[in-house]
Amino acid sequence: MTNFKLAFFDIDGTLAEHSDPKNQTTMLQRVPESTKLAIKNLKSVGIEPIIATGRNHGMIRELLDALKIDSFIANNGRYVVFQNKKVSHDTFDHEQVKEIVEYFDHRKIDYCFETDDHLFINRNSKFLDDGSMGLERIGEGEIPSEVIQMIVRSEKSFEIPIPKIQAVKVAPRVYDITMENSNKSVGVNKILTAMNIDANESLAFGDEENDIEMFNAVGYGVSMGNGIDEIKKLSDYVTSDVSDNGIWNACKYLNLF
Repeated sequence: MTNFKLAFFDIDGTLAEHSDPKNQTTMLQRVPESTKLAIKNLKSVGIEPIIATGRNHGMIRELLDALKIDSFIANNGRYVVFQNKKVSHDTFDHEQVKEIVEYFDHRKIDYCFETDDHLFINRNSKFLDDGSMGLERIGEGEIPSEVIQMIVRSEKSFEIPIPKIQAVKVAPRVYDITMENSNKSVGVNKILTAMNIDANESLAFGDEENDIEMFNAVGYGVSMGNGIDEIKKLSDYVTSDVSDNGIWNACKYLNLF
């Protein structure tokens, strides 16, 4: 047993295998049975599991319900809930979204609008659903209200020449377009502060670029075996791949239950 009180989990590549637009499956279908059991066991010993993801609440609701998790950091730290109570909810202003849209339209890059519970694409968009997104089509040129971030697919990393806006790699060929300094550590710190818990009493599991700041905000970081080299170097322990019982194996190695 350990003194950890909180365990933060990335989803794609960590709790669940990565999605594939060519082979559509739900997020829950990609979660190994051993991972589901690990989450249950953590709760039984008093460690609060918290989802920390770039995805929005609407996309992870089924997963939260199935795993009986009521705390999460969504939209890369811009929407935070702890034990079913909202901690924060940040959005773009309308002019920022218009500028981002103009940038991508000029370059003929398809995108998706992300609010707290919905994902929208314009009528003629060719943006691909990965099977777990539930995209809703809206009028051509229409911009929804309260956009938290946007999503694009790209083979190569890139930067957006718009003040205070950044592109964050969240999965292979997937980037979230969000405000600068928006990342999972923002949500982690808000929860730690609200609950008066020391960072050393928390640990995090992740595999990608958008998990780096989260690892720096907690007391112990676990990289998945399928993680990128940068996150492995930063981690305190590297477990096996998500598809090879990585979460379960790490929990047993750390004597979490």
